[in-house]
This record gives sequence, C-alpha cells and structure tokens, in this order.
Amino acid sequence: MLKRLADVLQRHRTLGSVLASIAEAVTVSVPGCDAASIAISVQGRPITAAMTARVALELDMVQYDTHDGPCLTTFRTMRALRVDLVEPQESFPHFAVVARRRGIRSVLSMPATWGGAIVGTLNLYSRKQPFDHAAETTADVFAAQVAIAVSRSPEFAAARDVVEQAQRDADDDADVNIATGLLMVNEACTAEQAEGLLRHAADEDEKTILEIAQRIIRQHQRTV
Repeated sequence: MLKRLADVLQRHRTLGSVLASIAEAVTVSVPGCDAASIAISVQGRPITAAMTARVALELDMVQYDTHDGPCLTTFRTMRALRVDLVEPQESFPHFAVVARRRGIRSVLSMPATWGGAIVGTLNLYSRKQPFDHAAETTADVFAAQVAIAVSRSPEFAAARDVVEQAQRDADDDADVNIATGLLMVNEACTAEQAEGLLRHAADEDEKTILEIAQRIIRQHQRTV
C-alpha cells in the first residue's frame, strides 16, 4: 500500500489529480468504504477538492450548509472521528437523518495535519458496516499522504496566499482573489494565468470579472 501511495505522488503533477487518486485508493483499501471525499483548508474553512461518489459530496455539502457534522468536527478538533449512524445520533441529528436517507450507516473522518495545523480532512462513508479501529488505522496512512500532497503542492500554497490576501481586501476584490486561487488549484496555473482566464471568460460572456469570479465560487461550492 505504501508503495502504491508513493507511486501516486510521483505520477500525478497537480494537487487535484493526486487527491482524486488518494480518494480512489481509500475506497479500495479500507474495508466497507463505499465513498470518500477529501476537503482542503482554504481561508480557514474546508472545501471539498476530491470525491469518489456524488453521495460523498452531498454529505460534505450538508455539513458546510449547517456548520455541523463529523467531518467539520474533525476539521476543528484535528482528531479522528467514527460515527455509527444506525443508532439515533444526538451529536449530529440533521446530518444523520440526511445520511441515513442516502443509505449511509457509518462515517469516518481523519485529519490531515502538517506542522501542527489542519490542511484537510479525509472523509469515508460506508453503506455496509461501521468502521472499526483497523479501518481507522488504514485511513490514517492515507490522511498522512493527503497532508504530504497538500504541503508539497505549489499551487495550493500559492492559492492560500491569494486567499489570505483576499481577507485584507474589500468584498468584491476578495471574491476575485478567491476565484483566482480556486483556478490556480484546479488548473495548476500561476496567479497571472488564472487572472488571464478570468479576463478571457469575462470578455467572452460579456460579464464583469467580478461576475465571473462569483460564478466560479458558486460552481465550486456545488460541484467540486
């Protein structure tokens, strides 16, 4: 398994492709894992950057919308969390109801940390069985690879710098900078190239750069 993970990191060049490969490997290597997602920290909050099935993205989005859930708890506490959804859940009642409706009976969320800070979470969903300690041990190896991939990624580091700058700007400028950062991550391009993509899209669609930026952010939140 470790050799396979090392091959993934060496074979893929962009952060998005590395994370997608890690997520796919998790579903094969962790017993009972039917879907997986990886969220990375952007502007201090998680954004889903890779997923293996629609249900994983849907359940991530439920948590983002309600500001509650096992994956967000792991993001905040930097601790692994296993949740069995077969029994009524007092901790995450809204999330549990939605997850059960989609046939999910267990969730395992693992922190990906680097330098004592959270850089992402690895989120596993099962329709078959509760995740056990063995599953958590295996998933922890993959979470470490997520942290390595993010820490080594120049486009993520550059995107995070752009987002941090956005926090110091007005709201309109912030939206443009965040969209630029998202383009840098997804297209593996420089800030200048991302800004060029925004200008080109604005010219083609006869929209302002701000309108294009806001559309990119909305699309990313729905379909990352």
